Amino acid sequence: MGLSVPPVLVVALCLPLFPASPATAEGFPNNVALHIIPREVLFFSAQAGLWTSIRLDAGERILQRGADTNVAAVITNQRAIGFSAVLNLTHEIRLPDDETLESFKVEGNVATALTRRRALGFSAATGKWSAVERFQPGR
Repeated sequence: MGLSVPPVLVVALCLPLFPASPATAEGFPNNVALHIIPREVLFFSAQAGLWTSIRLDAGERILQRGADTNVAAVITNQRAIGFSAVLNLTHEIRLPDDETLESFKVEGNVATALTRRRALGFSAATGKWSAVERFQPGR
């Protein structure tokens, strides 16, 4: 006499045998890679299949870095560097010495940084940083 197993149970028991697809929580594949090596930042766009290299100045230090979906960003003690994997394009904005970094986040297609003076945002769609002055009491 044979054993009968419902097909739903067979599928449920076999699911752990198949690896998950390489996708982020939003369901979009990661299209960007970021590597930091001495005196250089390397960005890779999977869509373009190209590397982009940014040289760091003598004494320039990495404060924050991150990459997700289509955007990568690096904050140094001198500048904010953003990379759009969609456009295979970098853009940077200078950070004066008195502009202390308070917050940094890279998520999906956006990178953001808050300094004492400004709110900065980098978009993978435009490939550019946008900045706005923050309210400062007494000014």
